[in-house]
Amino acid sequence: MEQEFTTKDLMALNELMTFENWMAVKMKACAGCVKDASVKKMFCEMANMHYENHNKLLCFLKNCEGGED
Repeated sequence: MEQEFTTKDLMALNELMTFENWMAVKMKACAGCVKDASVKKMFCEMANMHYENHNKLLCFLKNCEGGED
């Protein structure tokens, strides 16, 4: 089954992917600014979660882009 995206759908996905990437970068930057190991670890874990969310959205788009083989 082929999915069709509206411009509104694509704009929302773009906004969400931008947010996830931005948050990952910010969390990584925060991790670099703190000295407490537990806080640094927490920021790194949050950054990884946001990177993962971004990558999942990208994979979703790539899978839909090519259609079914």
